[in-house]
Amino acid sequence: MTKSADFETQLRAEPSLANSILSELSPDTAARAKMRCFSSVKPELLRWLWPARIPLGKLTLLVGDPGLGKSLVTLDIAARVSTGRKFPDGAECHPGCAILLSAEDDAADTIRPRLDAAKAEVSRVHLLEAAYRYTEDGMRIEASFSLEQDIPALEDAIERTGARLVIIDPISAYLGNVDSHLNAEVRGLLSPLAALATRRETAVIGVTHLRKSPGAAIYRAIGSLAFAAAARSVWGVSADPNDKTRRLIVPVKQNLGPDVGGLAYRIEAPTPPGIALVAWEGGAVTLDAESLMSGAESEDDRSELRDAEEWIKDFLSEGPQLVPEIRRQATQAALSWTTVRRAFKGVRGVTQKTGGRGAPWQWSLSHDAAKDAQSSAVKDAHTNTSKLSTFDEKPENKGDKPPEDSKMLNISCMSTFEEKKPFEEGEI
Repeated sequence: MTKSADFETQLRAEPSLANSILSELSPDTAARAKMRCFSSVKPELLRWLWPARIPLGKLTLLVGDPGLGKSLVTLDIAARVSTGRKFPDGAECHPGCAILLSAEDDAADTIRPRLDAAKAEVSRVHLLEAAYRYTEDGMRIEASFSLEQDIPALEDAIERTGARLVIIDPISAYLGNVDSHLNAEVRGLLSPLAALATRRETAVIGVTHLRKSPGAAIYRAIGSLAFAAAARSVWGVSADPNDKTRRLIVPVKQNLGPDVGGLAYRIEAPTPPGIALVAWEGGAVTLDAESLMSGAESEDDRSELRDAEEWIKDFLSEGPQLVPEIRRQATQAALSWTTVRRAFKGVRGVTQKTGGRGAPWQWSLSHDAAKDAQSSAVKDAHTNTSKLSTFDEKPENKGDKPPEDSKMLNISCMSTFEEKKPFEEGEI
């Protein structure tokens, strides 16, 4: 028996010896699991801000194209929470405070008039404008709020107001240095936010837009899939396909409650004072998210994507490029950045960080994609040379005689294009 086997036998015979050894190991070498037996977990009933639609203590996502009234809807919800007025489907609403983070609308000329039009108790609605941070030398500075750094400031705001609702509109404006398209970074950002919502039993609504690329409704939220994955409730906003002035809110993901169907509303601006507000319609909407939000791709979209794929392959054919420079060049080429990102995925692009936190990312082609791009460039060059030699050279005419037969010239031209291709597929 080896010494190692003798030692393992001794450890099994003397558990106290194993515990003694573990206690002497440093935290870096003693990997231990934190466990909790479910016998110690007290079951609790799930609570709702808006029954069956917006849970308390969870993240809810409101997804839709610009111009559909998503922000108006969130203000209508905040107004109802501030007064305890029933929700549009008749569900009871318990009164409380709401906190709003808004990166797109002005507080004085847009948000406050809309809250007034929605009959809000404005003393219970608060705008989180910035966060205070401290420098290394102890100075307090005011900074734009970031979910990456300022979750403690948001918790402070919830504690001071007792808020039952937090609205983040749009959530993409408060990501700090986090890349919204990277799953791991988005999960790391949303996990503390979700924990805060649970700890304070506050409903958090994040507003976001749809990506242009088509697909299943759950994948249409712009940025990483981690946004929809972290949310316990996802609602999609869409125009009614049969009535463009009518808006529909339909369930995309509802993990915690029954499917209660969607709702419909219109945007009105009564005169006076001409301030936009949400006018809800009665009855449930039976249209599903897939039929409304899958985003069928048009031929123009496909053509634009093909152009972007050719452009990004050509741009990266010489080697890796920094993302800021790629974006600048794409703008000069009149290409949509969203389309360029899709094209980059389509050509099997590779992303890599160039340094530590704050350093730019770079894009490059995979080995196979780069090989294909180089092969394509060589083929194009050869084809152009062949065409020039066929049509630009003068036919040989010894003795100043005309060509014996003009048909021979045509045959010669045809043979240029019908001979075996100079490069087989994949050859460089």
